[in-house]
Amino acid sequence: MHAIQTLIYGSELTFSWLLIVVCLLTIIVKFSLFFYTRRLCKKYTNILLEANTKDHRNDCIVTTFTLISILLTLFGIYWFDGVVGIGISIWICITGVKIFTESYNVLMDISLDDKTAELIFDLVHQYKEIQKIDEISSTPVGYQYLVVLTIYVDGNMSTFASHKLADNLEKDITRLEKIYRAIIHVEPI
Repeated sequence: MHAIQTLIYGSELTFSWLLIVVCLLTIIVKFSLFFYTRRLCKKYTNILLEANTKDHRNDCIVTTFTLISILLTLFGIYWFDGVVGIGISIWICITGVKIFTESYNVLMDISLDDKTAELIFDLVHQYKEIQKIDEISSTPVGYQYLVVLTIYVDGNMSTFASHKLADNLEKDITRLEKIYRAIIHVEPI
């Protein structure tokens, strides 16, 4: 609200070199933390680390615009501070909604997304021995999914061959980014 009032009625900021130093140090520290947590997030695929990475990125962006706003006061441009305040508010709201939605989907056991399910069906159709497939069941496991499906093969196929087929399909499905583990049940037709 203060940012809107500043835009409408105007306000003069007092320039301070200390603010410049604090902003620069904050940007350096937050940028370092961003790269550190992003590396950990890629290694562990963890939703909390991802949220923390986004928070560090947002802090870098917000502080950079704050720094620009402070520097512009040297040239008598005070309205930019109000624009930055409004922009930061909108940015925080959008990021918060995205993080909430992702967390909600994990906590509420939302099923596998259509794109990943389609990739699984494409993998299954690469195996000529599979004559039919049942619906895919999935359960969230942290940031990934446990996938369970039943495949149907020729009843004359040996047990060893059908289980080898299922093992290979499980390995292929587990290689997908969002899949933690795949369990394939084999039924004869």
